[in-house]
Amino acid sequence: MSLPTTRELLARMHARQLSFTEVTEQHLQRIACHNASVNAVVTLNREQALQQALELDRTLDREHLPALAGLPITVKDAFATAGLRTTASHPPLAGYVPAQDATLVARLRQAGAVLLGKTNLPQLAGYPHCNSPLFGPTRNPWNPALTSGGSSGGSAAAVAMGFSCLDLGSDIGGSIRIPAAFCGVAALKATENRLPRTGHIPHLPDGRRSVRHCLSFGLLARDVDSLQLGFGQLLGPDGLDVEVPPLASLQPAPPEGNLRIAWWDDFDGLPLCQRTRAALQRSVTALQEQGFTVGRCKPPSFDFDAAWRAYGAIAGGEIGLGMPGTERWLLSVAGRFLPRSQRLGRYFTQGLRSGLHHYNQALNLREQLIHELEGFLSQWDAWICPVAPTVAYPHTAKPWSALTVDRQRLPYLEATVSMTIPFS
Repeated sequence: MSLPTTRELLARMHARQLSFTEVTEQHLQRIACHNASVNAVVTLNREQALQQALELDRTLDREHLPALAGLPITVKDAFATAGLRTTASHPPLAGYVPAQDATLVARLRQAGAVLLGKTNLPQLAGYPHCNSPLFGPTRNPWNPALTSGGSSGGSAAAVAMGFSCLDLGSDIGGSIRIPAAFCGVAALKATENRLPRTGHIPHLPDGRRSVRHCLSFGLLARDVDSLQLGFGQLLGPDGLDVEVPPLASLQPAPPEGNLRIAWWDDFDGLPLCQRTRAALQRSVTALQEQGFTVGRCKPPSFDFDAAWRAYGAIAGGEIGLGMPGTERWLLSVAGRFLPRSQRLGRYFTQGLRSGLHHYNQALNLREQLIHELEGFLSQWDAWICPVAPTVAYPHTAKPWSALTVDRQRLPYLEATVSMTIPFS
């Protein structure tokens, strides 16, 4: 069944061609009929959603409704939702009900969006596949034997299935981008510190914040236009997350014309599966046929291994601060026995035990890499790269296993997050 776009749905509701209650009920019915097959929505907000839709139907002046009034949305279960269970798939939070919304949730509600429920994720958003100790795995909408990706796996599956028009996700190493690729939807990971993190788990409620870098937020939807509609409602500081600058609007779109688009497919020799490579080539060919300037290139001195090392030291060090001391020590010791082929695992576990000197070196390396990438992008309008070496894989795969990519065995992290981490 063909589903209307977000813009079409909003226009039809605001023109009274569809009632807000009718649209909410339709989406709740889709969840009731099909969620069991994918396990994307883990907490429903049925009564409150229908009540909000009914109140919108009673509104006489529809010309001055908020921008997203009546739009059915879901939210990753890592964001606090007032009066609605928020677990982050962390067993100690199984019964946690926040008193306040996360800032980004509050902004979507203020824009009139109707929150239908919360979507699944791995524990504390910590893995590139979606298998929750509380709710079980989220399956790929196109093939239930495969993963939906992670950590925003429930988010991607929900919008792919038409359960909602937008889902709010988070990303520290690929958690928005990988599920979007695996489930065939559009996604936007905003620039770090573009959106407030207030009310996102981790860090744990009432806990000390340790993650200071790489974490970002964004939206998943079925088309790019929906991302633009939603993203504009999220911008600006909230007075609590002091690292968000006072930028509350989108930059103007670049002029139409002969855009310059770079592309790349070689991440330090990592293989690409045939389907990923073919999809990349189709995109390149389509852009060339549209008359754009397209070239295969990367920043001349950009070092992917250096990006992985910097990420491992920063993310490992900061995430490790939020771990129990024994767990952090055990992981760091185990990392010493990883083979050299498991570079990402080694770099992350080294970060768990690194001192301030090593951590500061990684921050300086990160600045250098950002400078190189910004210089490169001053010459190009976009840089197209694969999201992951492989397409969606069986959801039974384990983080300590290996995946086959183009007839080569790749360690799990290299096969999943290796191509998103450099952009984190």
